Amino acid sequence: MNSIPQEQNTEKQLERLAAQRQLYSDAKALQLISLVISVPLVVAWSILVAIFPKMLVYAGLWGISVTFLELFVLSQLQKSAQEKAAKIQQLFDCEVLQFNWSSLNCGIRIEPETIIDASTRFRRKNSNYSTLQNWYPVNVGQLPIHQARIICQRSNIWWDAQLRLRYAKWIIIILITLTIIVFIIGLIGGLTLEKFLSAVVVPLTPAFVFGSRQRTEHKEAATRLNRLRENAETLLQEVINRRFTSQDFERESYTLQSQIYDNRRRSPLIFDWLYSRLRRKDEEQMNRAAEALIQELNKTP
Repeated sequence: MNSIPQEQNTEKQLERLAAQRQLYSDAKALQLISLVISVPLVVAWSILVAIFPKMLVYAGLWGISVTFLELFVLSQLQKSAQEKAAKIQQLFDCEVLQFNWSSLNCGIRIEPETIIDASTRFRRKNSNYSTLQNWYPVNVGQLPIHQARIICQRSNIWWDAQLRLRYAKWIIIILITLTIIVFIIGLIGGLTLEKFLSAVVVPLTPAFVFGSRQRTEHKEAATRLNRLRENAETLLQEVINRRFTSQDFERESYTLQSQIYDNRRRSPLIFDWLYSRLRRKDEEQMNRAAEALIQELNKTP
């Protein structure tokens, strides 16, 4: 009853998905650079200063340089790549879910050259677009477009929220493990409290700060997404109760889609290796839940 299953797998739409995936990877690579120069290299400098006190001046210069580099170069490039990726994903949703771009208040459309460049770089690492096919559950094709949109939006929101909650749990596990390792190092090394703090705890503080900040940001993003999911489920209940017209649902879906875009643009990133590891289970659950909702809607008179 709608063209979502077919449209999402056209060459043009798969190219857009490839472009947004590549741009998100670019943003994550910049985040990784920031992490490396802010944590492991800071630890290395701390060790050097402990061995060679005269290196203190150079360590300070490094710290200042890294701060400016992160604030004025890396973070700006990361933000730019992430916003482009979010806008391309919004462009994909706009055409696949049959929205009017100008009504979504997303600004100027991304230029085709950016999409072509990013998708080409994606293809250099991936032989085809097979991992990007069937972005949304294919069974939504059974529904009228105003109902199918909401199913797709809810699926996207739920999947993203679950991914972030699981990522936040991984961060907790890593931080606890790191704490245990630090404690063991102190015991085995027989370090005095002063040496333990200066040689072990202080150098590792940036890692704990980064991990704690990441966990907080992902939890906050998941909370925002859960609120959006509740909105989507309220709309689905209205479909079942037949309280809204198709025009009402379209208006509400536009509002929801604008909020989804804003969340994508603002949300913290998940490193690709962990993203790939965590997404498979969630995708299966998302598709099964969508199928259950579709069956319920099909029973609605």
